[in-house]
Amino acid sequence: MTRRIFIYEETCGGGCEDPLPLQLRGEGMAMLRALCEDFTELADVELITTLDKRMDPGDLPLEPVPIASPGELAESFDRLAVQCDLSLILAPELGGKLAELSRRVTSLGGRLHGGDIELIETASDKLRLYRHLEATGIPALPCRELEPGRSSRGTVVLKPRFGAGSLEISTLAPGRPEQAGREELIVTPLLEGIAASVLCIAGGGAIIPLQPCRQRLTDDGRFGYLGGSVPLPGTGLAERAIGLSIDAIASFPNARGFIGVDLVLGENAGDDRIIEINPRPTTSYCALRRRSSVNLARLSLDLLDRREPELPQWPAEPELFDSEGNAGEWPGARMDAAPDMERVS
Repeated sequence: MTRRIFIYEETCGGGCEDPLPLQLRGEGMAMLRALCEDFTELADVELITTLDKRMDPGDLPLEPVPIASPGELAESFDRLAVQCDLSLILAPELGGKLAELSRRVTSLGGRLHGGDIELIETASDKLRLYRHLEATGIPALPCRELEPGRSSRGTVVLKPRFGAGSLEISTLAPGRPEQAGREELIVTPLLEGIAASVLCIAGGGAIIPLQPCRQRLTDDGRFGYLGGSVPLPGTGLAERAIGLSIDAIASFPNARGFIGVDLVLGENAGDDRIIEINPRPTTSYCALRRRSSVNLARLSLDLLDRREPELPQWPAEPELFDSEGNAGEWPGARMDAAPDMERVS
């Protein structure tokens, strides 16, 4: 029986009236294209997506529903969320948008492809997520509410409590007083370690980790995402990243779908910390799907249906990829180099 699936990507699907940073929109289009390609390969799936009329569909493998106004989007989103068997929502956590759209699907009687509401709402709030992980005994990057006028002995990082990417992130030198910003801010320390990510697929009580990636971040104190490399270098780092990521996801009993975990790996396993959880596909999907021996969209549906999935196999050859998941090179990068500890937040 054919299953109808609605994929909605906020930055490209018609939901953004104001211009977004080009990187967010570029990453969004890359993820939308990759997911559409994988789902349209499945004979038992009918795929539907929307696209802002101002955007070029390029090589999308299906004809999208064009969106020209907020009114058109509201009508199309609600109709497709009801008519389709599953809705896969990709949206930045900015202002709680991912949680808002996910609640909207379920309030209409639709079914989400992934992520129960508790996980989405908790992960979208960085302070709430830290408190949840701390309460469940999972090591996470400490954070607290910003306190105007307070100064710290060491360098700290200010970031939006409901943020995405590297937007509005800044560092504050020792002794400098904290000041409120346009967004509700939280404060975190800088850690020494290797920035890594693990994209997992969950469902039916199972959590399948994909190949862990190393993240490449800007060194300007804003931690902008530039891409990554795979596999993780060094002995035992991949196993540490996978173990901690699975523990973090398993702390939510109803986790489903694609869930990305960002973390920092320290000098020793006891120094590893969760940075954040993204209850949706992440940009690394674009690179991982290219390396996987199986269709990751099929794997996700098998887990949701409680079927035994075919597990992916990964090539031994290393790969560098940019912020949109395209295979490429970094100037001066060496895949055989030992991993260096960096300042990460």
